[in-house]
Amino acid sequence: MLTPRLREQLAPEHVAPKPVSFELDDPQIERGPAGTVPILRPDIARLSQFAAGKDIKDIKDLLVKRGGSKVNQARPNRKPTDPDPFGYFHDIDNQTGTFYGWDGLVNVWDPAINIPAGGDGGDHSILQVWLQNYSTGVTQSLEGGWTVDQSLNGDTQPHVFTYYTTNGYAQDGDNEGGYNSLHKGWVQYDKNVFPGIRVNGTSTVDSTQYEISMKFQLYKEPNSSDVNWWVAVQGIWMGYYPATLYKTGLAVDVDWVGSGGEIYSSLPNPEQTQDQMGSGYQAAGGWQKSAYLRNLRLQSDMNGTMIENDGYATTDAAVPGGADPYTIALDMESGSPWESYLFVGGPMPA
Repeated sequence: MLTPRLREQLAPEHVAPKPVSFELDDPQIERGPAGTVPILRPDIARLSQFAAGKDIKDIKDLLVKRGGSKVNQARPNRKPTDPDPFGYFHDIDNQTGTFYGWDGLVNVWDPAINIPAGGDGGDHSILQVWLQNYSTGVTQSLEGGWTVDQSLNGDTQPHVFTYYTTNGYAQDGDNEGGYNSLHKGWVQYDKNVFPGIRVNGTSTVDSTQYEISMKFQLYKEPNSSDVNWWVAVQGIWMGYYPATLYKTGLAVDVDWVGSGGEIYSSLPNPEQTQDQMGSGYQAAGGWQKSAYLRNLRLQSDMNGTMIENDGYATTDAAVPGGADPYTIALDMESGSPWESYLFVGGPMPA
């Protein structure tokens, strides 16, 4: 729970956060022909220069997002053969039940990564949501938020991302899993906003705060048997993942939802990392200092009914039995305009 001091920081008189904008909001940006939609095509040569020690010749050579294999510490289908999540830190809110979607607002920062030098350049800092299902015996996941990841995006600015896995993070590939539209699966709908798009506008400590809204909804198309996982950013439906990618499991519902922060450090000893989660300040800093996720809600039926999140916090370290320099403080069903919310961050003290 948050201290009274942190509750006071959320008083209505504080300056309202601002929504971010996106790279295609610039009217000078060249666009495709009328009737087309944007599809992200990364420059492999550019990504390779940020991935020391990796021989990236194709999209398939990019790292799988293995951290999600341990993000739910209470999941029922842990196996000795799970992908090794070494190097990942998580500070998250956990909610177990039967759900059909999620929405919330995510504070945007420009965290520093790959600090200190000595890893392979593949570090990342993420604020996100995970929607997972375990009923098939294999973890299935649908994820999204914003990420700073030089080896994925080619820069150190925040980008919107989506990620999915049908096979417990074992491998990425067409119709199996992967980031954004790097592999087949994602169906683009909007003509301006897409997974992988650069975010313009980041928060400043003790000053203006920027945030992005996201929504995931399992939706049955009218007059059709098609069911899709639609994803919205800033109220804009970017596109969807067909539920048939999962065949069952997440094709039907969600068993667990987590939201919060993830750090991946590629250092031989990840405990030495100084990579920043959010602003870099730990959760106790609160409003205008620490990163936050707010107005966290869950979809409780296929009709779109939304309820407030009511989860509990967990943290985990990148090395078994090691320390976690990142922290989380949450207040579920707070009764404030922020409803259910949390602060997260580190490794710097508040």
